[in-house]
Amino acid sequence: MKTKLTDALLEEVEALKPSQQRVVLDFVHFLRIRATIDPSQAYFWTREWQRLERAADRAKIRRQRFGDGTVKGLLKALKSRP
Repeated sequence: MKTKLTDALLEEVEALKPSQQRVVLDFVHFLRIRATIDPSQAYFWTREWQRLERAADRAKIRRQRFGDGTVKGLLKALKSRP
């Protein structure tokens, strides 16, 4: 159903840069799923976070990790950094 509010929203979104429109779309997705997801965990479902998760998965496959792959090893490696 098209309303004056819909028209106003479309006008505002059309005036944004594509990168800003992506942020708006991420927020729309958040609004749709927030009833089923703990709001404090919503960041996990943003496109940016998911992109970073995929990058981390690729790094794991290539065995590119910091430390020996354990939390203890990670902390040890981080503490030994200059």
